[in-house]
Amino acid sequence: MKIDNKGFVTSIILFSLLILFLVVFFTLLITIDGSSKINTIIKKDIQGKLENSSTSVLQKVWIFEYTGAEEVFKVPENGIYKLETWGAQGGSFNTTYIGGLGGYSKGEIKLNEGETLYINVGGKGSSYSKTTISLGGYNGGGDGGVNSVSSSMQGGCGGGGATHIATESGLLSSLSKYAGDNNSPILIVAGGGGGPASLNETDNAYIVQGENGSGGGIKGASGGYASTYPSYYATGATQTSGGNDNAEASETSKGTFGKGGSAFTSFGGNGGGGGYYGGGGSSRFHSGAGGGSGYIENSRLLNSLTQNGVREGNGYVKITYLGN
Repeated sequence: MKIDNKGFVTSIILFSLLILFLVVFFTLLITIDGSSKINTIIKKDIQGKLENSSTSVLQKVWIFEYTGAEEVFKVPENGIYKLETWGAQGGSFNTTYIGGLGGYSKGEIKLNEGETLYINVGGKGSSYSKTTISLGGYNGGGDGGVNSVSSSMQGGCGGGGATHIATESGLLSSLSKYAGDNNSPILIVAGGGGGPASLNETDNAYIVQGENGSGGGIKGASGGYASTYPSYYATGATQTSGGNDNAEASETSKGTFGKGGSAFTSFGGNGGGGGYYGGGGSSRFHSGAGGGSGYIENSRLLNSLTQNGVREGNGYVKITYLGN
């Protein structure tokens, strides 16, 4: 049998070209698909979650939520970053009498690659208790009181903790040596809210809440009070001093740097919010505690702002890379 060598060679060449075409085609498909997937991957920082899925250098956002412990952010590259902090809410008696809301502070800052920021996100204050101390939230919330002399509902709620960012490790209260120093490692603070003024359903009175001990702002808000006891409330913190109980001031109820005052009488009371300075603790169940103050005066901050009473629940931090 005679073999047509020319036809055989032609078939081999055509078959080889077909195989080459298929290899190139599928390689392109895999490359395009892989590139698409890479561009949609949500990158994660070790301590913070990247909120924005874009890989653009100008849109990096890290989120830090409450953990009850210090968190760390390593600056990934030189540039301008926006720091946003929210303080924690004070504990609540019920859905009618809720703790003061945490404050909000923001500012922009130039950071260098490799610089370390230490972040402490405030915890919400413990809810009402009559028989056990209602602990204040993480990072400076004051403790609520216990009723030991009356059969009434007088007890207390814990204050909300502050949220702060610093270039030195530690709870805010541990950095008290830097009080008033605007070149210190403390970059920014959002104040926590105080425990609320509350009443029983059988009480022949009503609550004047006012700003309800909200935290944050240049000055934390004072707590609410019962209409029958208008002098029983605690004051909010300022930039230079803590709040205190208005009716029965004491060293225990006085807010200090980084920490809210605590209830101190046998008639219960509410814990003050943590902050740059802490809000005052109160001496009665119907006496609202004060909110902690925010802080935005660090010399490294630009375009800064602080305000009272915007955050429910635990605190929160958001860091955004804005570019060079």
